[in-house]
Amino acid sequence: MKLGSKCIGALLLAAVAVAGCNVVGTGLTRLPPRAAPSGAWTDEEGRPLALSSFRGAPLVMSAFFTSCTMRCHMTVEKLKAVDRAYAASGVAVSIVVLALDPKNDTPSRLARFKRDHGLSDHWHFLWGSMNDTRKLAKALSVNAAYDDGHIDHDVEIAVFDAYGRLARSYGGWAFDPSDAVVH
Repeated sequence: MKLGSKCIGALLLAAVAVAGCNVVGTGLTRLPPRAAPSGAWTDEEGRPLALSSFRGAPLVMSAFFTSCTMRCHMTVEKLKAVDRAYAASGVAVSIVVLALDPKNDTPSRLARFKRDHGLSDHWHFLWGSMNDTRKLAKALSVNAAYDDGHIDHDVEIAVFDAYGRLARSYGGWAFDPSDAVVH
């Protein structure tokens, strides 16, 4: 398992007001809490969305932008495979994808992407200001470089348990989707 320089779990834990995080398989059992980046988040329907609203069930998080021609579509496909693994295990999950291009990926464009790709109601696209987006991306260990309409970024998929603790963190797509299932 990969754990970036930032504790992804601590981000979510701070958002849901739980101190510390347990990280499976890293030898780290408790990390100090970090303050979650402030920000006003909106979902693809234009409704306010708080990360704390996902407490109580596993959560899978990643980042993308809709005009990406390769990496992001591969990430969405991997997230679909993880979603299928959760469904096969009978465990409910929420999947949250941070929009890295808030200027172009407006809530209506994200809603269209969700609809066009047949994504379920438990998929949520997180939209916010560019400043808030950069802060959250950094906290998720997604380093993004913005250049002439393209965004070069890391592929990170984080899995949190029902208590908001980081359970798995994957840099890329080379993992078995069933390994991402946590209870």
